[in-house]
Amino acid sequence: MNRVKELREKKGLKQTDLAAMLEISQGTLSNWERGVHDPDNETLLRLAQIFECSVDYLLGSTELRKPQLGELDGLFMRVMQDAQESGITPHDLQLAVNFLKQAKERNDNIGNNPL
Repeated sequence: MNRVKELREKKGLKQTDLAAMLEISQGTLSNWERGVHDPDNETLLRLAQIFECSVDYLLGSTELRKPQLGELDGLFMRVMQDAQESGITPHDLQLAVNFLKQAKERNDNIGNNPL
């Protein structure tokens, strides 16, 4: 977990500071940074929040500190947020998607069969 040490130092935190934030011992944090032990999943999520990065970045499986959202991903996130704020349930969204699929199929069939 060398990235933890790197990110901690970039943020100007001492081991004792980060350990206190995570409610762990300084020795536990030291073991993570030296690769003796690894943090559990819950702690990985907390570290990602503290350092504003992805868990994948912490684990070294990507060089992108923050995932890049594509155009559709960004649109999806906005739709989901709008739906949640409007009280639209996931079930309501699934019904809407099913309706749109059926409408598209009908439109495609009409477009493929000229009169």
